[in-house]
Amino acid sequence: MSRRILVLVLLLPGLLFAGACDGGGSEEPAKKADFDAAQTLRQAAQVMGTVKSVAFTMKSEGKTPVTVKGGDLKLLRSGDAEGTLTVEQQGQNVEMKVVAVGDSIYLDAGTGGWRKLPKALAAAMYDPSAVLDPERGIAKLLGSVTSPQAQAVEAVDGKQTNRVGAKLPKAQLAALIPGLDADLDGRLWIDRATHRLVKVRGAFPQGQGAVVISFTEFDAPYKISAPT
Repeated sequence: MSRRILVLVLLLPGLLFAGACDGGGSEEPAKKADFDAAQTLRQAAQVMGTVKSVAFTMKSEGKTPVTVKGGDLKLLRSGDAEGTLTVEQQGQNVEMKVVAVGDSIYLDAGTGGWRKLPKALAAAMYDPSAVLDPERGIAKLLGSVTSPQAQAVEAVDGKQTNRVGAKLPKAQLAALIPGLDADLDGRLWIDRATHRLVKVRGAFPQGQGAVVISFTEFDAPYKISAPT
């Protein structure tokens, strides 16, 4: 496992939000937007700022310009995480198990058991604990978007959501996506009942595929520990 792949693994939560660009989908025909987009985002920012843990899945559509092609992870506000990733290596997709605990990360690509490495290898580039930090992560981003537009009311996994289009500013995305040099056009789905962010779908520039991120659990009492 190269240092480059390790860094990309730790960057996953940020890479997921790099896909928060244009595009969208629904389970049933969209209904006319009957909500205030700015208020919806303010409510979502407040609620997401209190989240202690989250589970999410990621899938790629087409050939996306990121090495992490998919994932199914559980994440604590502390930055501890566990799950699986699909990573492109030398033109091939490789699935690996990942556990991050404290200052260490454990990787198992199915070629010889778990390998322990220091999380500090990527600390200078990205801190996983930023994702659920209300001053740096998702909540901060939701509270900083510009030009919000109420687009539709859609069902996502059985939940009625408000779909909001907005400009995602690079300044607030920096904590999640190191090296970003442009604002992004985004679509975000906010649960009408709980005000949580439940889905992001984005298309990369110049037709370079798309990414879909779905959030399936919030504040579950995950117990993440080092593999034995």
